[in-house]
Amino acid sequence: MSTRPQLTQREAATATGLSRTTIRRRETGSFPDAVFDEQRGWLIPIDNLLATGLRVNAPAPPDPGPGQGTAPAGADEEHGQADEVAALRAELERARHEHEQVSPRSGTRGSWRRRRPGT
Repeated sequence: MSTRPQLTQREAATATGLSRTTIRRRETGSFPDAVFDEQRGWLIPIDNLLATGLRVNAPAPPDPGPGQGTAPAGADEEHGQADEVAALRAELERARHEHEQVSPRSGTRGSWRRRRPGT
């Protein structure tokens, strides 16, 4: 048995930044060493929280300083991808328009399809 502390559901939720409901849902499968205490309720070992990939009492990221943007990391890359998608859509529309100018369809539906032999 570990000598590390055990947390109640509320303490575990506060320490990990999750809700009590989320901790309660995970308790059955993710925290195999959780034990029930008559006075405190379910106690979850910190080792179990860490083993499931949760961060306990992780520090918050630093506040952006003056002049620093508030855009999340990768926002410039996403903006660049959006520009590329818009350019590709415009190119597709231009190609469709050129295709319609070169090979206009007749007014009857389906007449542009290849006819079967003998019809």
